Amino acid sequence: MSDSRSKSHRVCGAIVAVAVLAAVAAIAWMLIRSHRAVKSLPIPTAATTAGASANPEKQHARGNDAVLASKATSTSDVVGVKAALPPPGTPLTQVYDELKARADGGDSAAASRLFHDIFRCVVAREQLLSAPTTAALLLEGDTSKLSAEQLTAREKHLAELEETLGKARRNSQLCEGLDETRSLLTPIMLEAARLGDMAASNCYVAGNMIADPRLFDHPEWLTEYKANALAMAQAGVAQGDWGMVAQLQHAYARDGYATLALGRITGPDPVQNYRYLKLRRLGANSQNAPYYDKNLAFVAHDLSADEIAAGDAWAQDTYLRYFSAVPENTIGAHNSPGCADADD
Repeated sequence: MSDSRSKSHRVCGAIVAVAVLAAVAAIAWMLIRSHRAVKSLPIPTAATTAGASANPEKQHARGNDAVLASKATSTSDVVGVKAALPPPGTPLTQVYDELKARADGGDSAAASRLFHDIFRCVVAREQLLSAPTTAALLLEGDTSKLSAEQLTAREKHLAELEETLGKARRNSQLCEGLDETRSLLTPIMLEAARLGDMAASNCYVAGNMIADPRLFDHPEWLTEYKANALAMAQAGVAQGDWGMVAQLQHAYARDGYATLALGRITGPDPVQNYRYLKLRRLGANSQNAPYYDKNLAFVAHDLSADEIAAGDAWAQDTYLRYFSAVPENTIGAHNSPGCADADD
């Protein structure tokens, strides 16, 4: 009976394990399915843009203060509709048209609600669709050589994964009956980002659309991303968002994150990498601080004394100006958030 119960737990856990992996792939291809052209976010002033065109390295060295000093107009100028949102958990077939109309009219709360509901639906659907394959793959695993401690840890992990699958079943009920067109995530995500949802902004800037197999059929997606992503990230820094700081730092660095879409726009830049590393260090906790100290020392080898001094001053000014309300950098030293917060 014990072996049967254990096997049952492994089956349930197996179903969830690959489901979670499939969700990652699902997010990657769904993020880019934009069905309409979008306007770009505010970008640096004409003067700074001209300066960047003439000498991009010099412009980067200035730290893009013009962009950091201004927030996206969608987060400061748009006044959202004050009508109450539908109760949480209401099926999207009943509220999609209302939320979309309100979002299109500038209601930031409705845009955010629609994005997070669609995001949960997309992830849940992909998790549930992948379950049979996941179970088959996991049942082939050999556990005979695992120690008692490893088996205990495995069972605990499988229990957690089973709980994740239960959440996926509940979330999938949100989108029952919702057609594929209205399930497209990217246009909803971009609209929510433009209206101030930082989880949507981080998700968009992460640029997982590169993995979408239909990319070559929609070259406008890359054009839209190129027009929006960098300004959106810089505006996020000006709103005190550590996630955007992390994404920009990885984009400018040569640290194994070279495949980030944002990095394909910025290119590697040791000066900017140092500045954002220094900014992250200013908000570091005791766990993160040694990582930043080590990497700052490494990056500094390629910089002049003047560049280091300017970078330190820029980071200190940016930290004091934009991060007084959120002084601690809680983003892990080795990662950037991407869509991590979109399922909240």
